[in-house]
Amino acid sequence: MNNQRPLFAIAFTFLLSSATTLSATERGHEFPLDLLFSRADVPRIQANAELPLFQEYWQSLLDADFATDDQFLREAFLYAITGDPVRGENARQGMLAMLEEERWDLYMNAKGETLGFLRGGRNTAWMSLSYDWIYPLLSPAEREEILDQIAEKGCVPFTRSLYGMKYPESVERWQFTPEFSKKYHVPDMSQWPVILGHNNFRAVLSGGFSLGLSALEGRDDRVEEWKAMLLESYDRSAELYGRDGSYDEGISYANYANTYLVYLVEVMQRRHGIDLFNQINYVGMMDRNLELAFPHHLDPSGSVNFGDAGPSMNTSNLLWTAGKSRDGVTQHQALNYATKHDLFSLVYYDPSVTPVAPDDSGHFSQLEFDWITTRTGYGLDDLVVSMRSGPPSNHEHADRNSVILKYRGEILLVDSHRPTYDVKSPAWLLRTAEAHNTILIDGQGHPYIDGSQGTNASEASAEIVRKGERPGYVHWTSDATQAHALADPDVSSVTRSVFVFREIPFVLILDKVLKSETPSRIAARWFVENRDLEGTVETDGTTFTMNRPHAKFYATHVSNQPFVVLDAKLPLDESMGVFPYAQVQTSAMTKDALFILAGSPLAPDETQPNIEIQQMGDTWEVEVTQGSHHLKLHIFDRAQIPEVEVIELTTGSN
Repeated sequence: MNNQRPLFAIAFTFLLSSATTLSATERGHEFPLDLLFSRADVPRIQANAELPLFQEYWQSLLDADFATDDQFLREAFLYAITGDPVRGENARQGMLAMLEEERWDLYMNAKGETLGFLRGGRNTAWMSLSYDWIYPLLSPAEREEILDQIAEKGCVPFTRSLYGMKYPESVERWQFTPEFSKKYHVPDMSQWPVILGHNNFRAVLSGGFSLGLSALEGRDDRVEEWKAMLLESYDRSAELYGRDGSYDEGISYANYANTYLVYLVEVMQRRHGIDLFNQINYVGMMDRNLELAFPHHLDPSGSVNFGDAGPSMNTSNLLWTAGKSRDGVTQHQALNYATKHDLFSLVYYDPSVTPVAPDDSGHFSQLEFDWITTRTGYGLDDLVVSMRSGPPSNHEHADRNSVILKYRGEILLVDSHRPTYDVKSPAWLLRTAEAHNTILIDGQGHPYIDGSQGTNASEASAEIVRKGERPGYVHWTSDATQAHALADPDVSSVTRSVFVFREIPFVLILDKVLKSETPSRIAARWFVENRDLEGTVETDGTTFTMNRPHAKFYATHVSNQPFVVLDAKLPLDESMGVFPYAQVQTSAMTKDALFILAGSPLAPDETQPNIEIQQMGDTWEVEVTQGSHHLKLHIFDRAQIPEVEVIELTTGSN
C-alpha cells in the first residue's frame, strides 16, 4: 500500500503553512458578516479542495493571474481559505479600483440615474463578499467607503430597477449608459421594464441586492424597506419557473439565474432567518438539467441548446441543491455529469449526501413548457433527440418544431450555438427559421422578432398534442399551426411527428402541411454542426448524410408530392461561419404535403441500414433492417396528423 501523500495535498499544505508570517488574528479572522460561510466552515472547504473531484479546479485557482484577469472575488476567496497575503492584497486592490468606477452597471434611467441589473448584481455581490473575506486587510476608512458604495452604487440602483419592473407605466425611459451604447444598440427599450422583469435579469440583481443589504444591516435605515422589495422580487422570480422546475430561457440561463438565487436563499436563511428554499422547485430544476444534458465533443458540459442556451448547470448549483435537499440523484449529477466548478462548488459540497444513479425514467421527458427529449443515457456517446415545441420565451429562436440530434458525441442535427444579438449583423439570420431544422412555406418559416427590443420573445407558439412510450420506441407530435399562420393565414395545419427507436437506433420524422386555398412550395431544412468546420452534408437522390468526425446521420425521404433533396449553405460571409444544410422541398406548389424522413445515426465507418419505403394509396410501408434489428411499420396519411402502426419490431436484445 502506498502511504505517500499526493503532491497536490503537499502543495496545498505548503500553501497554508506559507501564511504563518501572518498574525494569528489575521490567519484565523472571523468573517464579520458571515454572508455565505463562516470561519468554522474553512477547514471543511480546505478538505474539499484536497479531494480529487476538485484537484484540477483548485490548481487552476492557484495558477490564475490577477494581473491579467482582475478576478478579485477569487483572490478574496483564496485569502479567506489559505490566508495568503498576496491574494488578500490583490483582492483589496481590486476593490479599491471598483470604488473609483462612476457606476457599477451599464444602464440608466431618463434622469441619468444608474440602474442595477447584471453587472450591478455581480459587482455588488463581489464587493459584499470580498468585504467579508478580507476584512482585516481593509483600513477603517476603506471599510466605510466600501459599505457606502455598496449602498449607493449597488442597492439604490436595484431599487430603481425593481420599482420600474413593478410599475412599468412609471418608467420614462431606460437606456444604456453612454459607454455601453457605443458597443450595443437596442432601438426600442420601452418594454424593457416588462421584459427584464420576466427573465434572468431579475434573479441576478436580486442576488446582488440580498448580499448588499445584508452587508449594510444595522448601519442603514433603508435595509428593512429594501428587504421587503427583495422578497417580493423573489416571489416574481419563482413565478418564472415551472412547477416541475423548468425554465424557458434554457439551462445555461437557469444556471446564471440560479447562481444568484442561491446567494439570496443562503444569505436570507443565514442572516435573516427566512427559509425560501421550497418556494422554487430546485430539485426539479436539477432533474430538468439532467433531462436536457447534451454532452458532445465541442462541449462536454453542453445542454440541449434551443434558443441561446449553452452549458449545463455548474456543480455549485447541483451541490447546493443536493446538500439542502439530501437528493442523491442531484449529487450523482454533480459528481458524474457536470464538469464546470466555481468557487462555491468547494463551499457547498457535502460528501455525506449519498449519490444515487438515475434510473431510465428520465429517458423520455417533457418539460412543462413543451420541450421534449428522449435519450439512451447521459454520456458522451449516447443518443439524444429533442424537439422545441411550446410557447415564446426570452432568448428564443424561430425554431418551433425544430429537432436536434446527438450521437457518439456529435451533433448531427443542430441549432446554431449562441448567434449574434446584433440585429444589424447579417448573422441575425442564424436566429430565424431559415437557419433551423424546421418547415418553410414559400421560403419562409414562422415569424421572428425584428430585434428592435433585443432578444425578447416572439408571438409564435407550438404545442405537444400527442406523446407516448411503447415497447421499443417513443413518439410525440407537435402542432405549430399557430406559429406558421402568423406569416401565412392560409395555413390550416403544420404538424411534426417524431418516432425514436432507441435500440436500433432509428428515427422517423413526419411533417404534414395543409393549406386552405392557395398552393405553396413546402420545404424542410436540416443543419449539421459545423462551428469547427468539420461538418459536411452529402445528398444523393432522395437521401442525405450528415457527416461529423465521430458519427454520421443517414436519412432517406419520400413524400406524397414530387420532391427534390438539395444541399446548400446559408448566404453568410465565411468569417461568420459556414452553415451547410440539406433541404427537402416539393417540386411544385401544393396544398397538401407529407414528408417522411427515415434516418439512422451511425458510426463513421458503419454501413447504412437497408430502408425500404413503399406507397400503397394513402398508406406507406416502411421496413428497416440494420444488423440484427428489424422494423416494419405503416404510415396512414389521412388527416392533419399521420397515424403510425408498428407491425414488427425485432431488436438485438430481443
